[in-house]
Amino acid sequence: MNLPDVPLLSMLKDRMRWLEARQQVLSQNVANADTPNYSARDLKPLDFESLLGKTKSLAQGGLTLTDPRHIAITPASSDFQAQETGDFESNPNGNSVSLEQEMIKISDTQAQFQAATNLYAKTMQLMRTALGKSS
Repeated sequence: MNLPDVPLLSMLKDRMRWLEARQQVLSQNVANADTPNYSARDLKPLDFESLLGKTKSLAQGGLTLTDPRHIAITPASSDFQAQETGDFESNPNGNSVSLEQEMIKISDTQAQFQAATNLYAKTMQLMRTALGKSS
């Protein structure tokens, strides 16, 4: 069994990829805080139910590797969609970036990423312990 392909771990990897992409979008907002007519953007939130359904279908109906020479089939990763936030008023120059709100979002994203990485590491540690391989 390939440990990174465990459904919980693949969901955590998807979450971390989404958080990484969100951090990039938010940093673009901060970088363009003074650009005229720039609209603040954010990523469309992950739909947990569809993510869970994708993981369940892979776990139940996925192919099993019985030989190390078999080719593993991994699901195609979907690109995350950025959307305009539209939450705040725009400046006289047409810019809708609020640095305070962007910093709050960046801080929240960083905390969520740290929580996901901690959960991933703890899950891997638990798997190693269950297999009798202490690290």
